[in-house]
Amino acid sequence: MTGVRTAIVIGAGPAGLATAVALREAGIEAVVYERGAALSDEGGGLTLWPNGLAALASFGVADDVHARSLASPGTAMWTHDGRVLSEMTGPELDGIGGRGLALHRAELLGALADRLDPDMIRFRHRCVAVRSHQDGATAVFEDGTEEDADLLAGADGIRSRIRTSCVSDRPLRHGGFVVWRATIEYRLPRAPGMLAFGGPHQFGIWRLPSDQVYWFASAPVAEAAQQHVPARPPTFFHRWHDPVGALIDATATEQITVSAGYDCAPLPRWNAGHVVLVGDAAHPTLPNMGQGVSQAFEDAAVLAEELRLCPDVHEALRQYHRRRRRRARSAWSQARLLARVGAWRNPLACRLRETMIAAAPQSAQIRQLERLFAFETPPPPRKSRHGQVW
Repeated sequence: MTGVRTAIVIGAGPAGLATAVALREAGIEAVVYERGAALSDEGGGLTLWPNGLAALASFGVADDVHARSLASPGTAMWTHDGRVLSEMTGPELDGIGGRGLALHRAELLGALADRLDPDMIRFRHRCVAVRSHQDGATAVFEDGTEEDADLLAGADGIRSRIRTSCVSDRPLRHGGFVVWRATIEYRLPRAPGMLAFGGPHQFGIWRLPSDQVYWFASAPVAEAAQQHVPARPPTFFHRWHDPVGALIDATATEQITVSAGYDCAPLPRWNAGHVVLVGDAAHPTLPNMGQGVSQAFEDAAVLAEELRLCPDVHEALRQYHRRRRRRARSAWSQARLLARVGAWRNPLACRLRETMIAAAPQSAQIRQLERLFAFETPPPPRKSRHGQVW
């Protein structure tokens, strides 16, 4: 039996809700506190990969998420004028763990929230401070109330107040670009999830269930200029291959969200006493790998498992970080690499990028994805520092 019996989770996004579900499956009474008035659907569509789905399966949510998702028939990389650089088919993805799933963020939150009792998600609770003490942690809210638990999990996103106030004040780093995102009703033929390159610009398209489409566009923008970014993508995207221009034209301005890409250097630790970080709060990462939610679900699964296996909370949190840091850092570094390569402007460099993508051996791509998708639980037996096997 774990030494942690109660937990506070700050943040009701995918990371926070998944953490609460996983903890409750491990026998820990978890309550989620969310500053908003309801679950947010900001961000529209998202993708999940086999490692994230394996993590969801470990705490019983994978089937519900599958039912709300659309499996991609493959993935592809194109040039802005429609030339295919690389493609991996659905059967090829099945051979290395499974296809990516696309769904609306609201559907994912709904699947997770359905596994919690309604009173286990408490809205309009903005956490303004946390304290770790010998026997647990305390959350202090804006209205002056306080709540105590054996453990506090910060799942409050890339700009985590929990991280900066309690674990690490390491600064975020601007990725040098902004992203426009939208999810709209639009009928597209069956096609792979697609990412297109044109100089330092990118455009992605994913089909969702019920004739919906999630699209995103990115363009280089200096951090000092991001406050002046227009609400719609630049007009030159209309000169890209079909259906890029048509998707943008079919999208009302109020349906588009704009955000900048940020990450930070990997943290030396993910906890301070009885306060622990999960998801983007623990490992802020650029969005270029599409792994943010899947990595958060891995966090939730491993954290719950370690707390269930180890009666010493401090040892459990050390093992959580030990097991997760390498995979999270790998996703972080690959995202930074893709962001750098995607930002190339020089025409010769861009042609080199296209040549590299087109010439990359399929076997090498498969090996890389196999490593990325290979999330497994439970861990092998190991010895504690006192020699006890558990």
